[in-house]
Amino acid sequence: MTRQVTEVSWVTLWRILAMALFIGALYLMREAVIIVLLALVISTALHPPVAFLHRWKIPRILGTIILFLAVFVILAFIVYALLPVVILELNSLVRDLSELTNRFFGFQAPADVVNLITPNLNNLTDLLLAGNVPFLEILGRLLGGVTFVIAVLVLSFYLTVSREGVERFLRAVFPAAMEARVLQLYGRTKAKIGRWFQAQVILSLVIGAVVAIGLSLLGVEQALVLGVIAGLFELVPIAGPIFAGALAIIVAATQSLTLALWVLIFFVVIQQLENNLLVPLVMKKAIGVHPVIILVALLGGAEIAGLVGMLLAVPAAVFLQEMTDDWKTASRRAA
Repeated sequence: MTRQVTEVSWVTLWRILAMALFIGALYLMREAVIIVLLALVISTALHPPVAFLHRWKIPRILGTIILFLAVFVILAFIVYALLPVVILELNSLVRDLSELTNRFFGFQAPADVVNLITPNLNNLTDLLLAGNVPFLEILGRLLGGVTFVIAVLVLSFYLTVSREGVERFLRAVFPAAMEARVLQLYGRTKAKIGRWFQAQVILSLVIGAVVAIGLSLLGVEQALVLGVIAGLFELVPIAGPIFAGALAIIVAATQSLTLALWVLIFFVVIQQLENNLLVPLVMKKAIGVHPVIILVALLGGAEIAGLVGMLLAVPAAVFLQEMTDDWKTASRRAA
């Protein structure tokens, strides 16, 4: 009996050692791992529209090229046309917040903070308006280098063009004994991520547009940038909408307390409509991951890998939940 326990213990120790070595190897190759994971997420997100175009007799390679070009055009419009306007308004917003803290609380925002933010915003605006910086270089500065961006684009393009490209990649990486289980996990994760992405894009666009238009009609300054912030912070559960609403109220308070009260009422109405109408309608088939888990994943992703980590946070949370559910199901069957 003692010998059997000892053998089991050694097996457990070897498994722990193998897992530690595996995690260490992943850490040493973390940039390559992030490139692969980001390419997998992009390919998974592009699969439904590519499949839709393919049903209309458009070859996969042509459909993929069309989608990549469309995404580039949209991103270029955001970076070169919309972003400079948002940054200019954000610059004004920083100054207004400094004046507000002085008026109501008797102190100004630290000069070092204002002097750090304002010149950086001005430099970024000048850089974008100059028009002499390649688009890939701008993406590289945001995501971690031009080489990183090119590697992600090439790999995601290959995985998207190839029919079942991700599935083939997973078959090549994992041993045959794990193949069926991994593909099932990926299939469930892909479906949930696709539903979450579609629902989140709809929510962000609707809330961002409604906030920008509503604040403009109320006469709030920097309505556009506040609308953009509200749309982006829809990605952050619980805390995001609260932050966006509080920021809009603070900006309105720099104009008048009456206007701030109207903005408060406006955001309360938006939250009621969102929670009771939009979310049940749009999110009814979403991922089923608790909002707190998504929030923790976003914060952890930002801490580990910045913007790229935030992009990978939700897919990672979904995959981990699917792994947990799969393990629970296997445990119940074994019992």
